[in-house]
Amino acid sequence: MASTEANSGETKPWAKLTSFTAQLENVNLTKDSYTLGRNSTNDIQIPDIRLSGVHCKVFKDADDNIWIEDLSSNGTFIENEKIGKGSKKKLASGDKIYLLHQSKVKAEDILGYVFSSMVEDNAKLKRQREEDQKLLLEEKKQTEKQLKFQEELGEEMQCCICIDYIYKCITLIPCLHNFCASCFSDWMEKSSMCPQCREEVVELKKNATVNNIIEKFMENNPSKKRQKEEYEEMDGKDQIKEDRINLKNFKIAKKAASTPVSLLSTPSAIGTGIGLFGSGGGSATNLFRNTVAAPAPSRGNRGRRRNY
Repeated sequence: MASTEANSGETKPWAKLTSFTAQLENVNLTKDSYTLGRNSTNDIQIPDIRLSGVHCKVFKDADDNIWIEDLSSNGTFIENEKIGKGSKKKLASGDKIYLLHQSKVKAEDILGYVFSSMVEDNAKLKRQREEDQKLLLEEKKQTEKQLKFQEELGEEMQCCICIDYIYKCITLIPCLHNFCASCFSDWMEKSSMCPQCREEVVELKKNATVNNIIEKFMENNPSKKRQKEEYEEMDGKDQIKEDRINLKNFKIAKKAASTPVSLLSTPSAIGTGIGLFGSGGGSATNLFRNTVAAPAPSRGNRGRRRNY
């Protein structure tokens, strides 16, 4: 039976030789260098006459690379490859070291070990940990980037009138600021200027692109949604029904639509009516709906000529 070396004190092994034959015992390697052979002076003595006095040496260098050096004329093998006396080969976990190879002896006389590197395994674990940490850090950066983007996007999607996420976006022209349709419907009752930059508003345009972005944002952030009743209330206040309207014409049309019929039938209102509606037929209500100049009231609404 081959002699084995026990671990010295609390020193942790950096490699292990696991026997795959009955004649040898497992060995933990704790020193930087080990010789194996028949002589008693070896670190690992294997008293088999077929082995050389000093058969081979296993050692690690300053960079923790692990090597095996063949010191035998009989030959030391890694798997089926003979190293050759005076030559060395780098070892890796899982390598099979043959002191007596199957090409030289009967199957029952084979002597050898499976090499396992704690250094290599620890290095792999360290690399794996570093890779995991790198992935976690990258995921954290991506999450922070997404949160920042959502935060910035959220700010861009807020209506400065209600200080909430825009519902049914309309864009003011020419300044291009965005607002809830219902919020600006209330605002334009008292002003024709942008609530944000105070530039005169010429046109209003429904913005389907922003609406789609906000819809996707709300799907991913359902807690940001308003109450159903609030959406219903906003729908009721929304006066902007067309995709694009001229604000000045819209206001004129709305004012005309709200003017009582009795006032439109007075002589003083006839000129105004003609100026607003033109000379054709139609109604002020139609003018409001289409936000364009509509025809004047019919002849029946004008004063009739009196006969004396």
